[in-house]
Amino acid sequence: MNSLTEISFVTRRDRAETLAAALRAAGAPEPAVLIRPLCATALVCVYETSPANAKKWLAPAFASQALAARARRMAAGEWTGFWKHHFRVQDIGDRFRVVPAWEKCPDRRRINLRLDPGLSFGTGNHFTTRFCLEALESAFAAFPVRRVLDAGAGSGILSLAAWKLGARHVRAFDLDPACVREFPRACRLNRVPVSAIRFREENVLSFRPAAAPYDLVLANILSHLLVAAAPRLWAATGRRLVLSGVREEEADGVADAYRALGAEETARDGDGQWCGIVLERRRA
Repeated sequence: MNSLTEISFVTRRDRAETLAAALRAAGAPEPAVLIRPLCATALVCVYETSPANAKKWLAPAFASQALAARARRMAAGEWTGFWKHHFRVQDIGDRFRVVPAWEKCPDRRRINLRLDPGLSFGTGNHFTTRFCLEALESAFAAFPVRRVLDAGAGSGILSLAAWKLGARHVRAFDLDPACVREFPRACRLNRVPVSAIRFREENVLSFRPAAAPYDLVLANILSHLLVAAAPRLWAATGRRLVLSGVREEEADGVADAYRALGAEETARDGDGQWCGIVLERRRA
């Protein structure tokens, strides 16, 4: 991996997610939010490959929300060390297990998803990814799922999970070219043919739905993009649509955008900050 610049913000514990959301909305690489138990402050970090881009995340719009802010070049090996400390084996749902690339799979009683975290979002540590994996598992148990679309795929963890569950037509896209570059390695780690999953660089606001709808569409993207892309995502959905990346206070507005298109909300869950929504096409 190329050298990185770490932009870190020390902020009040109750302001950490707000600051992270502001950085995401401005196009920053996915922020890491580190909160220690019984600590009044939190650390919000952004990791940039471009030193020039790093400077803009220290702008007053973001730095003013923090108690302190700084940028520093990371030494070789620091990134891997960070993830080895924070990313551990975890079971999700009834069938999945996420395993860091540097650890052995404990057994094959679950479907092992091996990941080597880079700059792409989606390790299963965050509620939004866990929700999507659990919703994915639920969909495969409820009806035949052959065609899957993974919008805003990040690390590609959901696409890999869908393929391992049996879907053989999986399309994925993300706006971040780093995600597209890293995905073939994720396929090799999971012994999935690189050609099995079509992963492209695309924007959710401009992608063209395929002629044939997908049995299952997964979209783990921020709320304002889910609302703006509602007509496209719903047009791509043949049976079930799973939305995540939604702040709890924004969930009703997101759901309303899809209900206006004819969707029926069948499930919703959250952790107090983030929320996921499951929508279905009404049966005649």
